[in-house]
Amino acid sequence: MPEFKILLNVLDYMEATGNTYKTVRVSIDEKLVEEINAANSTNYSLEDLQSAADKCIAHEWLQQRALRYGPYGNLCITPKGVGAARSKRKSEEIKASRSLLKKASDYIEDHKGLFVVLGFLLGLATFALKIFGDK
Repeated sequence: MPEFKILLNVLDYMEATGNTYKTVRVSIDEKLVEEINAANSTNYSLEDLQSAADKCIAHEWLQQRALRYGPYGNLCITPKGVGAARSKRKSEEIKASRSLLKKASDYIEDHKGLFVVLGFLLGLATFALKIFGDK
């Protein structure tokens, strides 16, 4: 989700420079696109990040400070945006540190509908073999 890439980019900048959310400004431009694509091995376009910025503004994670720079210039992260970015980073760290057994369990949980259908088809095939196999 590119909106979290923008937020995490701002959060990384804040932590690297020691600035607070009140002093950091971000503009959605080609420079930011290149920076995010290089850091995350992605291939987002400027339009993708502008759409993501619209979502961030709607969720009140980013807000415009001055309209004279256009709708995507001079944006700042809000405390809500900082919290969302930190939460996303923490969930990614937890997800990456899961054991193999936990990953398999989560995969089954995420795809349980598929396993139910496969079980039904296996039961149906067994039933069909039992009925038609005796002839």
